[in-house]
Amino acid sequence: MKTETRSGRLVSAALVAMVLACVSFGWAATAYGLTIDIGGTVFADKCAPCHGNVAKTPATFPVKFSHGNHITYACSSCHTQFPHRPEGTLKMDMKQCFNCHALNHGPQGVLATGKCFDCHYATGKPLRPAFHTEDWAEKPHVQPARDELTTKCAMCHTRKECDDCHLKTGVQWEPPVPFVYDAGTGCQACHGSPNLVRTTSAGIKSFQVTGLERSAHRDLSCQKCHVDFAYAEVQAPTPLWNINAGLACAECHDHDAQAKAYATSVHAKEIAKGNLRSATCGSCHGGHDIQRLDTKEASEALHASAEQMCGTCHKEYWDSYSDYYHGAAYKRGAKDAPACWDCHDAHDVKAAGDPASPVDPANLPATCARCHQHKDSSESFVRASRDLIHKKVVVRQENGLLRFVGSILGGRD
Repeated sequence: MKTETRSGRLVSAALVAMVLACVSFGWAATAYGLTIDIGGTVFADKCAPCHGNVAKTPATFPVKFSHGNHITYACSSCHTQFPHRPEGTLKMDMKQCFNCHALNHGPQGVLATGKCFDCHYATGKPLRPAFHTEDWAEKPHVQPARDELTTKCAMCHTRKECDDCHLKTGVQWEPPVPFVYDAGTGCQACHGSPNLVRTTSAGIKSFQVTGLERSAHRDLSCQKCHVDFAYAEVQAPTPLWNINAGLACAECHDHDAQAKAYATSVHAKEIAKGNLRSATCGSCHGGHDIQRLDTKEASEALHASAEQMCGTCHKEYWDSYSDYYHGAAYKRGAKDAPACWDCHDAHDVKAAGDPASPVDPANLPATCARCHQHKDSSESFVRASRDLIHKKVVVRQENGLLRFVGSILGGRD
């Protein structure tokens, strides 16, 4: 009979533990691979082998932070590059926190808290960076404050805090720009990712923003256009952020004439009535990928964009724009054929029934004369030609001769 000793049982237990460890390691190696990729985009599955999804931060960490609270966000939203490097671990600065914290994210309201001690430990001392001094008086702070007013300063301070100090010292001060924090392009921490998608009733919708690097707006901060996505409660013009962004153009551009013309247009009047399906600057000119018009290629691209600009809303009119010398030629790419706005105007476009509209019967001779060289375009010429622009099919059906010729030619237009 074999007698098992205590030491034998220990050896057996050790062997079992080694087998389990090997099995566990083999599973981990299968799941994650032996090599952890630390290049390219930061994905959760690259971080998970060491951190899991709820990694704890060291007790010496200066802020109250848990990855678990951020589990629904992509790692790359904060870690735009891998933080673990030979020279040490890169720490995120507070500017990256403010990509979300204290941000009024449009209709969603405040995206994350902006109260200091919700994230910072209360130490009994002011949360003052090392480069701050106890007293700004007689210190060279004017130019630095101007340079970083809406970035570093407004991140922590309010206008009132500045005014309180200035009043004590008898200084009158008016900030050169609105004293509101500006995150620059920090929104791209999330919206720059191709993985930012949502499943809707219409299918998967992407919220990735592309085209900025080639855009005329590439040097603008997101808040310049998205006024209701900011770090202050702003009374937005309408409940829809995309309409508000389209209307924001007039606040930034030195296009007073265009803005004034738009204000009298049928589009602006419909917006004022609450019809938020009407067009704004952004509806026609685009937004993130908007191009400058200082090149021939850009001007030609604009001229060729009538279907995108007008046809998406006015599909019936776009489909019927098919007469030989205007619509059909334009749709074939003729550069001298008129786009919609060459006849209907653009910024101050009027409803067809408006007497001020360029396509009103009384104004058509002058409108046609913009291109045609008969400055004295007669009423008979206009009468004979105008219906063909959008009603060619109807005109052919009502004209017996054209209907007969069409039947011989096999119904050709």
